[in-house]
Amino acid sequence: MPENLLDDARAYLVTYLKDRRNDSETKHPWRKDWEFAVLHSLRVEGYALEILGRENHSLSGHEVVLLRLAAILHDIARLGKRENHASAGAEIAKKWLLENSRHHLKRSDITKTLEMISDHSNKDAREQDFSKAVLKDSDTLDEIGVMSIFMASNWLERQSPFFFHELRKRLIDFELPFCDKQASILNTDGAKEILREKKAFVENFIAQLTDELQADERAENMLLSLSNNHS
Repeated sequence: MPENLLDDARAYLVTYLKDRRNDSETKHPWRKDWEFAVLHSLRVEGYALEILGRENHSLSGHEVVLLRLAAILHDIARLGKRENHASAGAEIAKKWLLENSRHHLKRSDITKTLEMISDHSNKDAREQDFSKAVLKDSDTLDEIGVMSIFMASNWLERQSPFFFHELRKRLIDFELPFCDKQASILNTDGAKEILREKKAFVENFIAQLTDELQADERAENMLLSLSNNHS
């Protein structure tokens, strides 16, 4: 039952989101199409399992299945109005769960799953429920690390001769503080450990980029000086 349920949930996620678009996205083109929402949801499921693998938890196998189910469906309304997508997603998931009685989920199981989905965006307060905490942390972890470097580059002028200098500056000024900000809202030790590893990767990337840019630092300063004099 568990794997069939999760496979059916993934199939329903694809069916429901297929051909929808996120027209409000302006900076990151891969976020516009429905496939992004599917891939994000599956990554969140993966992060949930990774967090659990680093935690000394007491969740039963059945509770883990419900957590994975909530992760798969948590952003099913993501391509609608973002401000209420969690509660809207819970309503969509509720209809599907109630119509699929072949999985023999108890009413309490459905209620628990819907609670995780409807509350996953509420990350302001410390979460006491462990399953909810893992889902929230899993959602927070996505797009930090390697992905955030690519995302940072989308805010810059790609044609600029100073692109790599500007990328380095943005990573230092925005991405590293963002890692710290996200760390402050994490609930689980496992998620905090993963985020520390992600931040270390970004820091190592910056260090390597800094080393590679040192060779043309003098030329950069000369060009910037000439540019300022002509402006």
